[in-house]
This record gives sequence, structure tokens and C-alpha cells, in this order.
Amino acid sequence: MVLNMLSTITMVRLGYVSGNRMSNLQAGNIKLRERAQRILIAETGIDEQAAAKALEAAGTDLRVALVMIKSGSDKERAIAALTKSGWKVEDAITFLA
Repeated sequence: MVLNMLSTITMVRLGYVSGNRMSNLQAGNIKLRERAQRILIAETGIDEQAAAKALEAAGTDLRVALVMIKSGSDKERAIAALTKSGWKVEDAITFLA
């Protein structure tokens, strides 16, 4: 239990959490792609088809898709903001605001 708490705290401090969900996710297989789509839907309110399209446009990187949707930016700007922020989704969105 303590180990789970420590890993959760670490992930939050590293900025790998968006809302209460893990955002540091590369959707490399069907199971992870479905999980990433569910997270996009929950975090942004878009529908399933839009989530699939956004994830595809983001190169299956959930972080890029979240920044693109939440900031209204394109993939290149989202990646630049994520790079500047150390790949922290919320910070990248702030940079683009």
C-alpha cells in the first residue's frame, strides 16, 4: 500500500497525471489505445470518434492529444509546449494559453 502511494505521489509530482488519470501514456497497442481514448473522453468531454481521431493526429501519444484538444493547438505546437514544460500536460497547456 505504501509503495502504491509513493508511486502515485511520484507520478503526480512528475506531472504525469491529468485530472485524476495517468496522462503519460503511449498507446502502442489496442488495449492502451482504448484506454487513452477513454481518458481523452473523460478529460475533455469529446465523443469516442473525436477521441480516436485526436489520438491518431497526435501520433498515439495521449499527452500530445490532451494538449492539442485542451489548448486548440496543432501537433507541432503541442509537442513544443510539452518539450518546454518537461512533458507535463498541464504546464504545456498553460504555456499555450
